[in-house]
Amino acid sequence: MIKLCVLGSGSKGNAIYFNVDGRQFLIDAGFTKKETAKRLATIGRSVSDIEQVFITHDHGDHAAPWIRKDGLLNHWCLLHGAEKFVGGAKVTQFPLSHDSGSGSVGYTIQDGAGNKVAVIMDTGCIPEEIIPHLFDCQAILVETNYSIEMLIDSPYPTELQERIASSTGHLRDQCAAEAVEMVAWPGLKYVVGLHLSSKCINETLARFELESVVRDKVPGCEVVISGQKEPTKMMTLI
Repeated sequence: MIKLCVLGSGSKGNAIYFNVDGRQFLIDAGFTKKETAKRLATIGRSVSDIEQVFITHDHGDHAAPWIRKDGLLNHWCLLHGAEKFVGGAKVTQFPLSHDSGSGSVGYTIQDGAGNKVAVIMDTGCIPEEIIPHLFDCQAILVETNYSIEMLIDSPYPTELQERIASSTGHLRDQCAAEAVEMVAWPGLKYVVGLHLSSKCINETLARFELESVVRDKVPGCEVVISGQKEPTKMMTLI
């Protein structure tokens, strides 16, 4: 069984809680330890429950200093293509495309019953070679950072707009929806939008793009949009 909850996602901090067959860990931990504890408490968990943290890349909104100090950072986590077991949980990496010094990765997390979740955080594009990792997922968590229209109209300078929209920047809403469409299947239960920009997209637009894909292909699939201020609902795959 997999239980997961996005504790928060955006430019001010990212963290995703997983409980896989009783083993608890985070994908990213970009909030302070105090804030992480506060958000874990809303789902009845504490920092002491967390065995380790896997990060998608080394930017501060994904990897806060306290996880290294507390010995929770799994240093394996940026070895592209590697697999690791946490108890019965199989954690597999795949490469993404983002301008971080150590590179950027996504993850699939699989339980002993075969339930699988994909996490695609900061990336400027969906590399073709990662598509096979996304097949047969019961949940896909994908960056839905900006709409091109809102990015162009944003207060960001041209140089920053170009960086965001580049192949090593962030993922636009339509690209996220296209990726989901390619791998949607009847077993898909949840699609979760991640890392929404506060200035370049809103929940309504992000939800519209993702729901436009699953509405016809997977009518029973629920679209969840994560936010910066509070955790999502707890999602369970059995």
